[in-house]
Amino acid sequence: MSEAKITKADVKEFVEAAHGNLEKVKQMLSEKPLLLNMPNGNETALGAACQMKHAALIQFLISQGAPMDISAACVLGMTEKVTEFLDADPSLINTKNKQSHGKTPIVFASEQPEVLALLRSRGEK
Repeated sequence: MSEAKITKADVKEFVEAAHGNLEKVKQMLSEKPLLLNMPNGNETALGAACQMKHAALIQFLISQGAPMDISAACVLGMTEKVTEFLDADPSLINTKNKQSHGKTPIVFASEQPEVLALLRSRGEK
C-alpha cells in the first residue's frame, strides 16, 4: 500500500487542527500517518497541543508515536518525567520550545502545582 501524498497545505491543516480539534487530528492521521511529526514552520502538532494545554490531544499524539518532550510532560503533570528530563539536561529549565512559540516549561506547567514547584526548585522563576 502506498502512502498518501502529503502537501504543505496538509501539514498546515494538521498542525492547526492540533490546536484543539482532536477528532480532525485523528481523522487526518488515519489517512496520512506521516503527518504526525511534520512541522508547519517550527510548530509540530505536539507543540500546538502543548501550546493550548490540550491534554487529550497530547496523549493521543504521544500514543501514536510523537516523541514525549518536557513541554508535554509539564502540561500532563508528569512530575517524574519532568525530573528525568531535567536530570538529563538541566538547561531545559529555561529552554524556549521552538515547536510551541518559544514558551518555557513553566508556562506549560501553569496548571500543574507539583510540576510548578519542581521547576521553581530547579531555578525557574
